[in-house]
Amino acid sequence: MSTPIVLRALNAAQCPLFKPGEGMTVQMPSVLASKSHAVCAANLEKFARFYEERGRGADGQVYACQYIGCRANFKVEIGKELPEVHPAGGAPAPGADPPRPASGVFVAAPGPQTRTSILALAARLKTTPLFSSLPATELEAVARAMQVREYAAASDCLRKGEFGRAFFLIQSGTGEVVNVDPDGTQRVIATLGPGQCFGEMSLLTGDVASATVRAATKLSTLVLPRGDFERMLDHNPQLNRHFNRLLAERLRITNRKLVEVQDGVTGRLAMLSLGELAQSLNASARTGRLLLSQGNASGTVVFEKGVIYDVVCGNLRREEAFFVLMRWKDGQFRFEPGAVTVTGMQPLDAMSMLMEGMRRQDEETGRFRIVAPAPAAPPPAP
Repeated sequence: MSTPIVLRALNAAQCPLFKPGEGMTVQMPSVLASKSHAVCAANLEKFARFYEERGRGADGQVYACQYIGCRANFKVEIGKELPEVHPAGGAPAPGADPPRPASGVFVAAPGPQTRTSILALAARLKTTPLFSSLPATELEAVARAMQVREYAAASDCLRKGEFGRAFFLIQSGTGEVVNVDPDGTQRVIATLGPGQCFGEMSLLTGDVASATVRAATKLSTLVLPRGDFERMLDHNPQLNRHFNRLLAERLRITNRKLVEVQDGVTGRLAMLSLGELAQSLNASARTGRLLLSQGNASGTVVFEKGVIYDVVCGNLRREEAFFVLMRWKDGQFRFEPGAVTVTGMQPLDAMSMLMEGMRRQDEETGRFRIVAPAPAAPPPAP
């Protein structure tokens, strides 16, 4: 057997699977699941490349893992292994958190275990409009991957600002979609019941959840971890079309807010962030100027048919100005439609700027730092 290796999470504020100090025990080429808090395929891929380059020289070094919105750094500890995390047949102590399965999603009860229970759940999924078009073999695969999660009334199932970790389908009870304003005010903007789902938007966009989902009553959900959700979409084009329609509806609602803005209403960045505004203006191919202000400072983003051509904020221009405007959370915005002059200007890559801006903010807040490889040791003296 190969030497065990611990991959221990350091700063993992944006990792849905690991908390700082948790990790995986790897015994190449396998993972010791009972001695791992979760099993992450993306992390294993990053580590395999890191280990292939450095071998045993990787001991004590740190590598970065990033995958669809997840970000964390992991320390390599060769020759070590984590204690038993999931003892076979072990029951949690009274009052303790329920065990965490390999997907990283906490469950209050195990998902279907026997062939009979899997088929029973598959039959129940068939009656749900979302899954009704799936063939029997795919329904069985989805049922096998699903896990049960129950929430007490008034507990949060998904929090605003968190990265998506799973797709949730309500079995029984009622959930509420709650928007939390910057001043702490909470507003219920939608109610969810049996057969309805949540969590899918964050998975599809790679963005954080835009609202909190809270149990209004005792709530029982079926949970499909992110990896299984993505596999399900890859295998079923009809489900892809369904979720594309959901994304289109979300964009329609956002665009409706922008129409209100065009009619003379000034919006708050707390309602729509610069990122959401840029994406929506791009999707609707708008032309005009997006004016932003916060305190005594102001900025302008110029759009031509949805494409950003210029950004100004004080003495800053283009990308650097955009990164500053992305930090504004409590300011105002107004979109002024109309012809703009972009002759001689090069278009800007909005998506790249958004990703770079988020990375900079993460570094500034200390939530995530890029760890440079350790410098190579100098060659031995002759």
